[in-house]
Amino acid sequence: MMKKILIGGWLLCLLAACSDNQRLEQALQFAGENRGELEKVLDFYKHDDEKYAAARFLIENMPHYYAYRGEAVDSVKRALVKYKEEKVALLEESNYWKSFNFEKMEKVYDSKVITAEYLINNIERAFRAWKKRPWNKEVTFDEFCELILPYRVQNEPLDDWRKKYEEKYACLLDSIYTGSDVIVATDTVAHALRKEGFVYCWDYRFPHLEASFLLEHRVGMCVDACDFGLYVYRALGIPIATDMYVYSSETRKGHTWNVVKDTTGRYVGFWFTERDAIRDSVYSDLRKSGKVSRQCFGSQRERLQNIWEDKRIPSFFKDLYRKDVSADYYQDTLRMPVVEKDYDKYAFLGVFNPYGWIGIDMVEIKDGEAVFPHVESKVIYVPMSYDGRKYSVTDYPFYFDGKKNIPYTADLSRRDTVCLLRKNPLFFWQREWLNSIAGCYIEFSDMKDFQRVQYSYRIGDTLCIAHNVVILNVPVKFRYMHLKADKEKGLEVAELACFNNGKKLEPQTASGAKPDNIRRVWQEAYDGNPLTFYSSVEKGGVFVLDYGKLITVDNFIFMPRNDDNFIRIGDEYELLYHGGKMGWVSLGRKTATEPWLIYNNMPKGALFHLHCLTRGEEEQVFHIENGVQVFVSNQAEPVTL
Repeated sequence: MMKKILIGGWLLCLLAACSDNQRLEQALQFAGENRGELEKVLDFYKHDDEKYAAARFLIENMPHYYAYRGEAVDSVKRALVKYKEEKVALLEESNYWKSFNFEKMEKVYDSKVITAEYLINNIERAFRAWKKRPWNKEVTFDEFCELILPYRVQNEPLDDWRKKYEEKYACLLDSIYTGSDVIVATDTVAHALRKEGFVYCWDYRFPHLEASFLLEHRVGMCVDACDFGLYVYRALGIPIATDMYVYSSETRKGHTWNVVKDTTGRYVGFWFTERDAIRDSVYSDLRKSGKVSRQCFGSQRERLQNIWEDKRIPSFFKDLYRKDVSADYYQDTLRMPVVEKDYDKYAFLGVFNPYGWIGIDMVEIKDGEAVFPHVESKVIYVPMSYDGRKYSVTDYPFYFDGKKNIPYTADLSRRDTVCLLRKNPLFFWQREWLNSIAGCYIEFSDMKDFQRVQYSYRIGDTLCIAHNVVILNVPVKFRYMHLKADKEKGLEVAELACFNNGKKLEPQTASGAKPDNIRRVWQEAYDGNPLTFYSSVEKGGVFVLDYGKLITVDNFIFMPRNDDNFIRIGDEYELLYHGGKMGWVSLGRKTATEPWLIYNNMPKGALFHLHCLTRGEEEQVFHIENGVQVFVSNQAEPVTL
């Protein structure tokens, strides 16, 4: 028996070795004419088992990596530099780069262009950094390969970055902090980087940025800040990775942050621009994500080998370079009884998207139950199946409170009448936008210095909606209108417009406080676009509109800075409730004539979606509680009149 076990083990090792050699050979063949450069690296390390294994790790995964080549790559970088200087993007530039499809550009694969000198220099510097730092005694070789060794991040241009970053930042760990606590070392570096600053830009869409560009220009999205962090920390020998959620039902977007491997074995999340690494803490940006993944340099094919060819599983779950690390973040287990005839072996957990529920987790059904471990609680999910082409909802959505699932079952025999104010949660920072205009005075005068005021209106301390109309009991003759901010606040206004007999009155000029941005000029305050706004630099600012001559006003509107997700007069909306297997069921379409909509046919207990047919894409599900819209979010504010 023992002999059979030994022979079986030997055969398994032999098969594994054959598989590994096959993978290396496939990578070398993929390199084509550049194969010789990769073989030089392997030959260089043939007498050093550890570095040879590191070289193999990089080469075997290399066929996955490439950079985009073309004028557009340089053009978008020029646009980003301009954004960094001006802190705002022109609308036409933003629209162009948001819609530009980089995936159609030429791809330059690393395997076909990388040099032996480049790869050897990267390996040598990575090993020196690994061996130099005391905390890396706890970092295994496999962890080193993922957390310190990689020569690139994703699809940025190849760049010889390690020496540049090490020379710039090594002093932080060679003189400022020389201890052995990796968390303190991480925060020491983060504090220095924070002082240097980083300008966030979400107005463009672009590939990953090369290391040298980020070293000179700290600008980009969250992912670019994380990439910059990877370059800095890996150059200094701090084991680091990037964690992410691919999709949040609250924002319809993903988010990334860095994690450092602590000597305790745990990964500690941080964001160098604003949040330190804190031992024994769990990173959260407060937005609901459901599951968390880690971006890996190396293929996770062993983890996915059982599902790779299975057509019953969407491609999202077959990403070889992404690993589920939800266990580091969430400890709750979601259990869901299933009717097996509604599924085909696997059950999927979905979160809301205005255009269809998105699957974020999957499990194999066993004994009539789907068990999802390490799932975020206090989130709305829906059970789904997949037929190889599309998802199908198999039951009502439910709220997972951490222990049980609370379904949103529509009771069609009982109906509510509700005043709807928004189609998306009102987040706390948006409430601050509304309140930024509180305490301001709107005044009308026939004198430029406002020594004589015909009418004065003070904006209340709490605004509930964006579109605010003031109807005058007696029409007022005036030439000048001004908005004067509270002395403790800056001035922010999205719209300020006067009307007479239904006709909008057009000012001739404006003056007042200096804008805080070259794009936020006075015209933004009456351009009819709620998303553009005028903003002053100083507190207590005054904004004056001159209409050129005496005119009469009988009503005026004002709008604070806002996200344009309140009900917008003139837009058409459709209210839907979820009917379980029936999916979304319409409760009717309405065109808004007021900054709210009233529906008197809303089934009790249901989950709702208010869809704007006219514009926008920021929408979220809600339920009704005590006659009021309730959006499930850690950051949402109450939405009431």
